[in-house]
Amino acid sequence: MRKAIKRYAIVLAAWLPFFAIWVFFAMLYAHYPLRAALITSMISMGSASVLGIAAWHVCQRWPWPLRLHLKFYLLQIFFASVYSILWSISVYGLEALRRGTNPLRDFWKSPFLGWQLLMGVWLYGLFAGVSYAVQTRNRLHEKETLAARAEALAAAARLDAIRARLNPHFLFNALHTLAALVKFHPTMAESAIARLGDMLRYALKEDGRELVEFAEEYEFTRQYIAFEQLRYENRLKVDLQIDPESFHFDVPPFSIQTLAENAVRHAISIRPEGGAIWIKCSCQDGRLSVSVRDDGPGGGADPGQSHQFGLRSLQERLRAAYGAMADLRLHSGPAGFEARFVVPSSSESSFVDREQVGERQ
Repeated sequence: MRKAIKRYAIVLAAWLPFFAIWVFFAMLYAHYPLRAALITSMISMGSASVLGIAAWHVCQRWPWPLRLHLKFYLLQIFFASVYSILWSISVYGLEALRRGTNPLRDFWKSPFLGWQLLMGVWLYGLFAGVSYAVQTRNRLHEKETLAARAEALAAAARLDAIRARLNPHFLFNALHTLAALVKFHPTMAESAIARLGDMLRYALKEDGRELVEFAEEYEFTRQYIAFEQLRYENRLKVDLQIDPESFHFDVPPFSIQTLAENAVRHAISIRPEGGAIWIKCSCQDGRLSVSVRDDGPGGGADPGQSHQFGLRSLQERLRAAYGAMADLRLHSGPAGFEARFVVPSSSESSFVDREQVGERQ
């Protein structure tokens, strides 16, 4: 009830400029004094605004069709005529009541009746135009909301599919390493199984969250590197450079580990002499930069072929979590292969999410 009263008050207030114009014309052309001009304008514009509320509801009852038909035009002509007649009768009736004259005689003998009826049609058209414009805006807003919701559901479905493949992908590679240890280094297999248990706890804990604390992902990556070093021993050299400010950020789960795993699989395991991996996390201008570089045969490798599922899944998760604010950059050269991504702070990404929601609404 309160909302309806507020809406009607807004409609009536919107007529204040028309009321002022009507007063101006009444004083200029009809030579009415100010008091008479105010009363006449209040009668004319007041009755027009009250009937306009009814016209608004009529347009809501018969909305603008997707395809225009003759029936809709005829219906609008009928409503405009009814509005015009009722408005004219209201104006002449109230004026006659104020002057103490016969309203029927004033109505039929008025030299301005034709002009009054045309003005009534114009007023109805004004109300109907605003009403249908608001309807069109609401329809567009609903379509945008539905489209955004469908897009979010599609993105969630894609991420669920990626997660469903990511955990088995990680587990398969881990078991492959464990099988190699059991075969060639059985004494180290027990330690490897313990580390695998720690890593699986993190993998199972990742319950669909888009972001985790940097400390969690960093510890998981360290466990993974230690797990792989049990297999490759001195063939795998790792240099970690971690800015302490990095621990104030959130990152997608399996993000740093994915880059480290790709470096191990595609640069270390394929060479008998092994190689080195450099993991660098630095902060600048409120953003976290994560870079994983190896000294493998990057010059002759095709990133699209050799770095496939892990990097594609990370790209999808970065876009889902940060949109255009984060992206995965790959560089392959004679010195090796480098994968790098930059993410904003949690507060900045949350602000952008709220801003995008506001724009959609």
